[in-house]
Amino acid sequence: MHYSGKSIYRKVNTMGQITEQSFITEEHGNNLPTVRIKKVILDNFKSVGHGEITFNCGREFIPCDTESDILGIYGQNGSGKTSFIESLSILKGLMAGASVPSVYADCVAVGKDFAKLEFVFDLQYENGVIREAVYSFCMSSAALTKEEIDEKYKGAPDEFDIPDEDSKVIIFDEKFLLLWEDASKRQVIIDTSSEENAFVPTTKRKEIAGGGKKVLVALEVNKQLARSKSRSFIFMHDTLKLFSENDDKSVFFRVLVELRLYARYYLYVIDTKSSGFIRLNFAIPIYTTDGHMMFNAKRPEVIPTEMVEDLRADLNNISSVLGQLVPGLAIGFKELSQTLDKDGDPATVMMLTAFRDGKELPLRDESDGVRKIISVLSLIIAAFNQKSVTVAIDEFDAGIFEYLLGEILQALEESGRGQFIFTSHNLRPLEVIDKKFLYFTTTNPDNRYIRLKNISATNNLRDTYFREIILCEQEEEIYNKTKRFKIIAALKKAGGER
Repeated sequence: MHYSGKSIYRKVNTMGQITEQSFITEEHGNNLPTVRIKKVILDNFKSVGHGEITFNCGREFIPCDTESDILGIYGQNGSGKTSFIESLSILKGLMAGASVPSVYADCVAVGKDFAKLEFVFDLQYENGVIREAVYSFCMSSAALTKEEIDEKYKGAPDEFDIPDEDSKVIIFDEKFLLLWEDASKRQVIIDTSSEENAFVPTTKRKEIAGGGKKVLVALEVNKQLARSKSRSFIFMHDTLKLFSENDDKSVFFRVLVELRLYARYYLYVIDTKSSGFIRLNFAIPIYTTDGHMMFNAKRPEVIPTEMVEDLRADLNNISSVLGQLVPGLAIGFKELSQTLDKDGDPATVMMLTAFRDGKELPLRDESDGVRKIISVLSLIIAAFNQKSVTVAIDEFDAGIFEYLLGEILQALEESGRGQFIFTSHNLRPLEVIDKKFLYFTTTNPDNRYIRLKNISATNNLRDTYFREIILCEQEEEIYNKTKRFKIIAALKKAGGER
């Protein structure tokens, strides 16, 4: 089991706000903004030649504390829904200062040298200040050297077949733009595409980092290190440390660390791997705002005894809502024994359990859908209650009864405060949430995401979507036509019938 508890870099000050000890002062921590993603642009990313999605909060000004912001993406298989979620996962890693996993090395569209991703953010401060930040980057892949492969798989079991070839992600041409209260338009603050300098414009570089030769050398070293480690030069710790030492009150520096804080503690991206663990009963992942827990589904777990009460509080919080979604159901854990972990510290042997009809059973015996809800419920609670939280879940509908799916999304729309992003194949949400929150994929890779036009308030969007699949009345086709008789013929041929 992996339990990512409260980070040593995270603390709550007397104002109840999260600060990051490395870069955010107490004074800065008392005026942190609400951050929301307002627009995403993808180019040559997997099946997306070009795609733009503007969130509802990007089309109209919405004070962040007044209502939630929802984005649902629909479309046929292989049309770019998961690509969008994966772009957010890459964004989270880069802005958090982490390395992009090599699994994303294949995300560049076939036949293209690189992909470009751009994200626009809305930052609203309690004192009324509003800023707009843009972060973009290009990504490609490069083959790992034999030494890098050996290092990557160091410690692998003897029976593991280490590949002869492997790739890593290369991040380059990063840009950071900002529109702030003293500017009339967006300005380029950092542009790393220059080969002569770590970044330009020179005036901004001197203002943010200083102009000494030692600083210039350090910046260039950081740039090369970030490239080799599949990281963001702009958001890596060593770069921000240089900026902090020069001027930690600069508006440019403060927005950067605010975005970094957002990525680390407020942006949560759940891909389909967690659903796979659940369906195969390999593990039961439980995501919380303090981290995530990955429980073995087949046997008891050993956790540090000091984390038992945190776990109990998390599960109690989940249970308080779970009983309303699945009446009569609650979850908890059973302490089986006390032991010592490998470091000799006190540990508790425990097992996740479900309570239903007065009986306590292992949680693994519950259905896939129930375990899926439990897995992400803590994050749904956070997106409902916290205006700064953004939660993105791929295939949110997997295993969830469609009426319940609609109830959850309606609750988020009507009374939520955060930002919630999901993909789905189930069309129930089209009947219950406002069309302004919905995007649809198209068959045109160069215009991959659209909103349906000419839809009146009285139209049933689900029926309209089916009609559009058949009649193609929008500017873009949203479904590659399939013919039932050809499907039947193909099935017969595959089965040996002539």
